[in-house]
Amino acid sequence: NGPAINVIEADTVTIELTGTNKITSTTTEDLDGAIYSKGDLVFTGTGSLEVKSNYDGIVSKDTLVIKNGTYTITSDDDAIRGKDSVEIQDGTFTINAGGDGIKASNDEDTSKGTVTISGGKFDITAKSDGIQAITNATITGGTINISGAEGIEATYIKIDNGTINISASDDGINASKKSTISTPTVEINGGNITIKMGQGDTDGIDANGNIYVNGGTIDITGNSAFDYDGTAQHNGGTIIVNETQTDTITGQMMGGGMRGGMQGQMPQGGEMPTGGMTGMR
Repeated sequence: NGPAINVIEADTVTIELTGTNKITSTTTEDLDGAIYSKGDLVFTGTGSLEVKSNYDGIVSKDTLVIKNGTYTITSDDDAIRGKDSVEIQDGTFTINAGGDGIKASNDEDTSKGTVTISGGKFDITAKSDGIQAITNATITGGTINISGAEGIEATYIKIDNGTINISASDDGINASKKSTISTPTVEINGGNITIKMGQGDTDGIDANGNIYVNGGTIDITGNSAFDYDGTAQHNGGTIIVNETQTDTITGQMMGGGMRGGMQGQMPQGGEMPTGGMTGMR
């Protein structure tokens, strides 16, 4: 009953995985993780860990870092959750979550709450979002398979590399205004992204702001490939919509109207251009 591992006070706690490990925990709203830490929590080692929880799986109320290991997590709510940030460098993850698969949220400071994935293999099944961040979600590597209501959601989503396969019943990639730190934006610079959408009012890539495609391959199957409120630029890379390659990011307005994408160059290492409005909704 309660967290199987409960870090009450510490700057940083490191858990090194060796061999085969299993945790089953009945947790509460106050102590809501089978592994729960009020300080920074770091996982290392090449062992395996199976977690079953009636609430959240692994929780840090600060920064959560995973460097390696094999994880099988079944949770009634979120599977992996950090407060300031979640940083995953490598590892193998099988996640079945009643809430979000991987999440970072800070209710007190909305300039924090970031998710960074630089490597690893992920099979995520989530009732809500596969990956959710309040501010930035950044992916620079790894193989990520997501099945959920939404695949990736954050205020600013940046994908530099990796293989990402998303099957979603709502939006595949969604940049929404969860924080005031930046304009909601999807920036794709590389990688191989495949998005398959469910029927109805769904979007492959949805931004309550801007979409920038600078590289990589994006293959979207669904009724609406893109939806955005600000500027859309296709500066490089390959876009395939319903098996047809296109050079245009076409956005869908509410009510079924269509709008064309603007093409231009995005400054490197600088502020995103505001551009002109390509449509209103």
